[in-house]
Amino acid sequence: MDEVEKEVERFRFTKSKPVYEKRRDLFVHIPSFWYIVLAEHEDFQEYIQTDDMKYLEFIKEIYVEYLLDDDPMKFSITFGFEAPNGEIETQTVTKRFEKIHDVETGEEKLISDAVDIKWPAELDSINPHLIKAKGELAPADKRKYRAGMKSFFAFFAWTGKKPGKEFRHGEDLALLIVEDLFPHATKYYTEAAPGLGDGADDEEVVSSSEELDLDDEPAAKRAKTTP
Repeated sequence: MDEVEKEVERFRFTKSKPVYEKRRDLFVHIPSFWYIVLAEHEDFQEYIQTDDMKYLEFIKEIYVEYLLDDDPMKFSITFGFEAPNGEIETQTVTKRFEKIHDVETGEEKLISDAVDIKWPAELDSINPHLIKAKGELAPADKRKYRAGMKSFFAFFAWTGKKPGKEFRHGEDLALLIVEDLFPHATKYYTEAAPGLGDGADDEEVVSSSEELDLDDEPAAKRAKTTP
């Protein structure tokens, strides 16, 4: 990303941040908001397993924030989980990402630090961390380990530095969230749940997260990465 593109992105972040902050406060009061957005998004479903689906219901919030004075090369994604009956531990997990120049390919790539997350107890049998702690693994353990590495919860350990040995599509999933799911969350919600936007609170959410008028934005435009 050259300096002109970075400046365009900084401008966009500055304009959109107040809207996203207000929207964040509103979304947490809409029942199953993120569950509806995620469960109905076909591209997102490509990155998770069937066993993960039931736990999407307990995602209370997703929030993207750019770091270091809105540096477009560094950002974080925060996930908030809340399950009244203990299906998954109530927790807030923030995963940080950075775009770097890959000297081997000459292109930008995404890397991240692994972050701890409490897996649902029902998935303990495929939890890679628990399986690896056993030491030498039997063939059945290896199969479960590989199954666990495909789970949405394995995404939190993804670093982008161990190809073939971690969650396979970490970069694609992160970019899908940052470039599509997060900025267009209201659109996906209203499309998936017609009629749920009739209340006053929902109208406020929709109006506060409409596409921003960026007529003053520099002419350059970032190319969208397709997962």
